[in-house]
Order: sequence, then structure tokens, then C-alpha cells
Amino acid sequence: MDKKIFSVGNIRPPFHASSLLLQFTENCPWNRCNFCTLYRGGKFKIRSVEEIKADIDAVTYYRDLILERLRDNDKYTVKRMGDISSSISCEEKRCYSMVLNWIVNDHMKTVFLQDANTIVMKKNDLCELLKYLREKLPSLETVACYGRADTLTRLSLEDFRDLKDAGLTMLHSGFESGCDDVLKLLNKGSNRNQQIDCGKKIKEAGIEYNVFYMPGAGGKALSERNAKETADVVNQINPEFLRIRTFVVKPGAPMWDIASSPDFEECTDIEKVREIRTMISLLEGIDSYIISDHIINLLPQIEGYADKDKGKILNYIDEFLALPEKKQREFQLARRMCANVDYMEMSLLPDRYMDQIRGMINRTDTDEKWEETLRYYLRKYI
Repeated sequence: MDKKIFSVGNIRPPFHASSLLLQFTENCPWNRCNFCTLYRGGKFKIRSVEEIKADIDAVTYYRDLILERLRDNDKYTVKRMGDISSSISCEEKRCYSMVLNWIVNDHMKTVFLQDANTIVMKKNDLCELLKYLREKLPSLETVACYGRADTLTRLSLEDFRDLKDAGLTMLHSGFESGCDDVLKLLNKGSNRNQQIDCGKKIKEAGIEYNVFYMPGAGGKALSERNAKETADVVNQINPEFLRIRTFVVKPGAPMWDIASSPDFEECTDIEKVREIRTMISLLEGIDSYIISDHIINLLPQIEGYADKDKGKILNYIDEFLALPEKKQREFQLARRMCANVDYMEMSLLPDRYMDQIRGMINRTDTDEKWEETLRYYLRKYI
């Protein structure tokens, strides 16, 4: 029997952890953003319609197999694969486990199409595949993918409507900033006019839109403009979601050399929080849902609708900023060391852990060393 496998990439938004992942394209066609190392060294490829249909067929094979087993034993889990593990390859085990996770935790509702810019595919090919996907997996409610602003702006309103009719329901776009000078600094390959143009068309076509914002991306010199001009872009589009992704300079990225030069001064952890506050305070006339849904963000409970919850969100940020420096630093270090707590929940941490935190703070005798300590931990994140 031929191997039953399907291709899966490495990157997806955090909240797609239980989604079925299908690789329609490989790597990133731009792959020149100064801050990004995710696809360095990888060659961009658009997979063929035939390859992708075969992958979808493999998913349906595992879906049917697992559903039959679940009917026989409703407590079946990933660990209970002994009856098949000796007869299939490691690749097949990985595919089997992903489909099982998708069935049990997502209830077969969501698919995320990888990699970095799936929307670059020929529209007719993508529509054909979306229809095939819907035919084979009729339980789907959400089909999502990434799309770069410079690619999205090339599509017409009618193109987006065709994609929606074929089955695409959600798009994610890493704007990072709505400020052209910041976008140039990041070598993003797109501009604010493209962001606004494509965003309006996507909204009018009825496709759910997720926009990503990167506080601190412009450094200290451009921090205020990053906040103000990003808010202006978001106000003109009114995306369903505005997702925060804190800017971090990582070794191996071109931004590492830029940040080491006298021309760029990185924002501190607290300055990034202040930038987020400024950006949110300027959101007006929209009902976008703001969410801090990544471990890289300092404040995890920045969440709510721009129209109904803005005051609550700003108060939450202000209460953190009003804390004594010692309390701020205890929380910052705990969070950067992956403690899953908010600043209001620090009492939940064990005394032994807090003693370690306080000892590290006491040994950090300058502000510069303090920020470098935080960045050391941040660089460990994707």
C-alpha cells in the first residue's frame, strides 16, 4: 500500500494549534523582511493542484479511519496507536496524529493553508482546491491562510468574492506597521496604501480579516508614528481582529546589524507597552477585536472590542504602568521566562520561583543590563 502522507509546514498562527494544517505553498516568496528568520534559506514553491489534492485525499483517509475507531472506543487518544504504529512510517504517524488532534480538539471545523503567502497562488487554481477541500471535508467552517499586503492588493474585489464563494473564509496579514518609514526600515515590501486598499476589498467581499501589529518595530525614533499611523490604517479598514506581535530583534536577521548601529535605538519593554496604549487609544469608529494572543507579548489580557472595551483595556494597561518599578520588573521577568501569569496573578507563583526572580533582578545593576536580560529571553521565542 502507498504511504498515506500529506505535507505540513512549520508556521501557523498560535490560535490554529488545533486546526488541520495543509501546505499549499512552501516558504515565503518575499523572504526579505529584515526582522524575520522563519524562512531564511528556503526556496519558495507553489505546489501543484495534483499534489495538494492527493494530500487532501490522505487527510480524508485518516479522518475516516479515526472516526471508525472513535465510534468503537470514544476514549481513543493519540497514545493509543499501538495497533498501527508498527506498520506505518514516522511520517504517517505524524499525519495520523494531526488528523486525530483536529478531530478531537477542533471537531473538524478549521483548516489553515500554509505557508507564508498562500494567496499568491493563481486564483483559479486556489478556487479549484478550495472547492475540492470543501467537497472532501464538508464539516469545515473556517478555511484560512496568510496573505501579504502587496499580493492582496493585486486582487480585485471580484477576485476576493470568487475566493469567498469557493470556500476561503479568513485571511491573516502581517502588516506589522501602518507607517511607511517603519515598513521601509523592516524591508516589508509593502506600504500603507496597499494595506488600506486590500483591507477594504477583503472586508467588502465578506472574508474575515486578521491584521498583525508589531509594537516597537520602528525603534524609539518612530515609536509614536508607528502607533498613530497604524491606528489610522486600522480605522480605515476595521478588520475583524487586530493581533499584537511584539517586535524582537533576533540574531541571524538583518535587523540584528541595524539594531547594533547608532542609527537605531530599540524600545524598552515598557516603551513598547506605552506604544500599544497610544495605538489603542486612537482607535475610533470601529469594532475590531484587539487581542494579545502570543507569549511574546508582555500583557496577556489586552483583549476586547475597540468600541465597547477600549476603556477597560486602557485601564488594564495603566494599572500595570502605575505599579512600582520593582513589581513591574518581577512580572516582566516572570513573563519573559514563560510564566503563564498576568501581573495581577503574581501571588500564584511559588516562593522558590519568586526568590529566583528577585535574585536575578538584584544582580542586574543597570537599566541597560536589565533590558538585555529581557531580550535574551525574548529571543528564544519564535
